[in-house]
Amino acid sequence: MQGSVKKRGNTDQYVVDIGRDPFTGKRKQKTKGGFKRKKDAQAALNKVLQEIDAQGYVEPSKEIFASFIESWFKSHFEKRIKETTASNAQSLINKHLIRENPFANKPLSKITTEDIDAFYNFKINEEYSSSYIHKMHQILNQAFNQAVKWKRIKYNPVNDADPPAVKKEEMKIWSYDEINTFLEHCKGERHYLTFLLAIYTGLRRGEILGLKWSDVDFINKTIHVQRSLAYIPKKGYILTSTKTRKSNRIIPISDMVVKALVNHRKQQEIWKEQLGEQYQEEDLVICTETGSKQDPRNVLRALKRLITTSGVTQIRFHDFRHTHASILISNSIDVVKVSKRLGHPNARITLETYAHLVPNEDNDLADVFEKALEKIS
Repeated sequence: MQGSVKKRGNTDQYVVDIGRDPFTGKRKQKTKGGFKRKKDAQAALNKVLQEIDAQGYVEPSKEIFASFIESWFKSHFEKRIKETTASNAQSLINKHLIRENPFANKPLSKITTEDIDAFYNFKINEEYSSSYIHKMHQILNQAFNQAVKWKRIKYNPVNDADPPAVKKEEMKIWSYDEINTFLEHCKGERHYLTFLLAIYTGLRRGEILGLKWSDVDFINKTIHVQRSLAYIPKKGYILTSTKTRKSNRIIPISDMVVKALVNHRKQQEIWKEQLGEQYQEEDLVICTETGSKQDPRNVLRALKRLITTSGVTQIRFHDFRHTHASILISNSIDVVKVSKRLGHPNARITLETYAHLVPNEDNDLADVFEKALEKIS
């Protein structure tokens, strides 16, 4: 890389070659003047040359943040993630990183770690959850990392930022009595099977609402989980692939669940007869009386109503999953098997979530160790 110091009027300036324009092929130069002494200009030139040798020259971007993150999302990020994930990320970006962001109109190269921390504090004061702010942090980090790779900025200011620690949501689980009370109360309700599957299989809500009859093997008593119901703006509810590769799984079901599925299918046949050609055949296990996709919000409304009228502890739908896993683990089922059934990416996640429920089997370890050494001696 070449550079020189030249006289310009009463001051000195440096000129340095910074490569060629990738589109025009023309040589690019950076100049800076106003130095009163030649040695000051030379010192500044040497510093620039050292930076270029170390990491290549980075021309500070004048592009404002809002413009950059919008183009980054469309041209890069959106193409690498699932449609449902992209939809959620775009909503977050539009609302929090563009419309309600103090540095949205600041040049990308001028944004500092202090700006990022102030943004997190702003969101904390707005009473957004720590986990939601952490999602903002992850997107910001990915966007700024790409800006560094594209040589728009020299460093990622998010690296040294301090997002709030994620607070784990309180886990509520039902006792055996509460499970039996609730299910007995639900009998005859249209969503009885929905809640039964949630409790007895640990499936996610979207996975249950995305089940098709072709996924149910009545002979081998298994369910193949391979899709999920998700909402996409402007498209409505659609069936998508499962959350992760490990979420695509085959899980065993009990005789009681098989029987409930058979009874539910008979009820669907009645709906089909009553509606005839008006019935929308989508092969869904859980659907409306017309055969169409079930709106998850109606499931949650039914859950809230039935919990209230049955008198059991108020829980979220996702707590059915916690209840299922907790019962398995507290009954000494291997964590790896539970993880596979739940469709977790790995057993570590399962163990971190339910470690407090794992039976303590360490009490006899000291005696086992001592006896082993006695055999050696």
